[in-house]
Amino acid sequence: MSTTTSTKAYSMPQIVLHWAIAILIVANYIVSEGMGHQLDEHLENAGFQTNWVGTFHVYVGLTVLGLVLVRLIVRRASPVPETISAGHPLLDKVQKLAHGLLYVLMLLVPVFGAMAWYLGMEFMGDVHVVAMNTMMIIALLHALAALYHHHVLKDRVLMRMLGRE
Repeated sequence: MSTTTSTKAYSMPQIVLHWAIAILIVANYIVSEGMGHQLDEHLENAGFQTNWVGTFHVYVGLTVLGLVLVRLIVRRASPVPETISAGHPLLDKVQKLAHGLLYVLMLLVPVFGAMAWYLGMEFMGDVHVVAMNTMMIIALLHALAALYHHHVLKDRVLMRMLGRE
């Protein structure tokens, strides 16, 4: 059940989940070189042993999926921090859309990857890559927006997610 009360800050579980997921996604993005080849070998040869990159990438992706599901539960059960305006109605709408897309992509990117890896749906590997790149662009804009709030608007948006609010 979602709570209707508002709070000024995120709870510690929300903060920890936010940063853990962010770190794992960035690490998996960095360590994804060669996954197309790994997937091809995995699908062609059932006895193929992945190297540490393949193993890391697959299991971190599954961990991200699990943590995002936990994050959605925690978010639903926790008070919702007050929305802080970006100073323009259009930017506020973009912010809401970007957050929604991030949640959807944080769920779908690992699902697409798992469909390719575990169900042998090779084309889903390509969908996974496009979705991941889209998510990384939106995440970069999200980070830039947080810095804009902190340095230009001088509000407390960034501090709330650093546990300093």
